[in-house]
Amino acid sequence: MTPALVLTGVEKRLGGFVLGPLNLSVPRGSVTALIGPNGAGKTTTLDLALGLGRPDNGNIQVVGLAMPADEVEIKLRVAYVNPDLNYQPWGSVGRALNFLRKFYPDWDDGACERLLTDFGLARNQKISTLSFGARIKLSLVAAFSRNAELLLLDEPTTGLDVSARVRLFRLIREFVERQDRAVVISSHQLSDLERVADQVAIIDKGRLVIFERMHRMVSRFAQIEVRIISGNAAPEFKGLKVLARDGDKLRLLLDRDNAGPDQVATHGLELVSETQLTLEEIFLALVAPELR
Repeated sequence: MTPALVLTGVEKRLGGFVLGPLNLSVPRGSVTALIGPNGAGKTTTLDLALGLGRPDNGNIQVVGLAMPADEVEIKLRVAYVNPDLNYQPWGSVGRALNFLRKFYPDWDDGACERLLTDFGLARNQKISTLSFGARIKLSLVAAFSRNAELLLLDEPTTGLDVSARVRLFRLIREFVERQDRAVVISSHQLSDLERVADQVAIIDKGRLVIFERMHRMVSRFAQIEVRIISGNAAPEFKGLKVLARDGDKLRLLLDRDNAGPDQVATHGLELVSETQLTLEEIFLALVAPELR
């Protein structure tokens, strides 16, 4: 089965910002978390996948089709959620949904009605009176009312209350129970993503830092505390990254793929403790160690 999304050498220049080159393959039957600081290039990546802009270099394949050559067919098979989507011109929730359903042969009326109830929306509600969170809910109703092959969700938890967020992540897992479908989700709710995502891609300053299966990510990295016991100690080497220092004590990020706790002694260091990390802690250690 072809991957749901393949980026090969994709680059995009936006003023002084450069995205890529990105190489990424998203398998079907899975949820991929795309995470990174604000301005890292997450939204640009998702926009390029949907044809909202063209890459300067590289190739994009979506659900086995080539972008931009097959852009029209791709948009019929991919659903997209973004906080900036604007349904205001249609006036009411019902009119917006009635308009959208005409364009998508995969639209499921029954699912739409259930989702409206689940998210507490009514067809007669005026879009101008909806809160920001309610407008996100409308976008989610529109996306999940379709039997799309790929869902691209850009910050879909923005403005959602706890119950709506729980419902969203349940919908995501139900969506990929069909092995021919996939989800790519960008969100700052890293604790939720750690539970729901099958793999995670971390992007920073336009570059892919790491793309790893979620269970491998959280088992691969750990935090260790060490003490310098030799004047010529090497506190940072392949597999170890300094996070903080206090005199002769160091807090380090350990990458078990490239180093082991037993190796620190060979570099003039004494292991004091080792701590397993959450996805959020790994993310901060990899891209923003100064915040830890």
